[in-house]
Amino acid sequence: MMPFELHLAYRNLVRQPWQSAAMVFGLALAVVVMVYIPSTLASFYDDMIDRTVERNSPHVTVWPREKQTGRIQAALRHQRRSALIDLTDRSEPRNRYLNGHHALAETVASTPGVVAVASFVQGNAAVSRGRVHMGITIQGVESRQYGRVVNYARHFPDERVPELGPSDIAIGFRMADKLGVHVGQQLRVATALTNRLLRVKAIFRSGYYDKDLQHAYVPLKTAQLLFRTGNEVSALAVRCTELHAASAVSKDLDARLGLKIRNWRDDNAALLTEIATVQRVALFINVLVALVASVGMANVFSMFVLNRQKELAILRAVGGSRASLRGILLLEAGFIWIVGTIIGFTASLAVMVFEQVHPYQISAETYGIGSYATAPKTLAFVSAGVLGVLTMVLSAWWSGRRAARLSPIDVIFGR
Repeated sequence: MMPFELHLAYRNLVRQPWQSAAMVFGLALAVVVMVYIPSTLASFYDDMIDRTVERNSPHVTVWPREKQTGRIQAALRHQRRSALIDLTDRSEPRNRYLNGHHALAETVASTPGVVAVASFVQGNAAVSRGRVHMGITIQGVESRQYGRVVNYARHFPDERVPELGPSDIAIGFRMADKLGVHVGQQLRVATALTNRLLRVKAIFRSGYYDKDLQHAYVPLKTAQLLFRTGNEVSALAVRCTELHAASAVSKDLDARLGLKIRNWRDDNAALLTEIATVQRVALFINVLVALVASVGMANVFSMFVLNRQKELAILRAVGGSRASLRGILLLEAGFIWIVGTIIGFTASLAVMVFEQVHPYQISAETYGIGSYATAPKTLAFVSAGVLGVLTMVLSAWWSGRRAARLSPIDVIFGR
């Protein structure tokens, strides 16, 4: 046999269907807002970070040391009592590269959490065709190996990385438009040390304005000849098992190598700060929505108590405790929360499924993505459910205080 509080709570909700439906609808609407807004923001930023990092940069990059302290200056630092001469340390060359990168790549590849490593040479150059001249960034890579680290194949037609020969170059479509060149035509590339003619093998679209205008890929050997690096490279690009493992891998590499280690979080610090700010705003909006819903639900429950004063007074007169009165209201709130939350979750999922079929169209040049759709986020659903529970419990508790203070004699005899 069910407890009488449960029976009375169910009967009260069924007896006043319009008021019950209004509370269920109000809670469901609040749940939709609390689920959809954080899920939309999280989906947008997750998609933007994923495409920005996966298609355009490695998870971790190993660079040479910036500048080391020379032997003379280090030795003089220990002479505390004798006179010191202020020397400028010029023992480091202006442009540093990684020497012995093959052995270094093997060491990096053996680090836990690393799945692929690729060497690259990067530097500034000038490109010209006819009377058009412009400065660009040249990146020399081994196409297949670098493609295992950065999924830049998505930039090229048919999503295939072209096989670049010793005299080939791949450029962005904006650079091609500015220079007026097409696939198969030649252009002149000049560095501070040399210059040569290269043939345009492929034209890519990265979705980023600067990269499509000022970035070009050449074979690794060609870049080494252009910048006269010999067998050295500029840095190592590293891919981790997952995006969020980059911080742990960076710390491990920093401890093992003593080189300059940067991960995608370092390169996108401003974006991550913006995301954290937006998430705090979304949390504030959710709490505000829950508070507004709590006030509305408390008013409706107060009307419930006002309309059922005699019923509650008689229940108290026949032996019902104040805890029973509060329990009835809490059970009513529980029914409303269950139904309203289920409806809110279902409506949110329906909207997200619709967006998967009809995604939002946005500026690819601004955000690096041309479209996105809201994906279900477990944290958003959990937080909405918890805030929904708090909303109903606070509303029922506030109204239960009023019901518990009712005097059966005064209510029954109309005093």
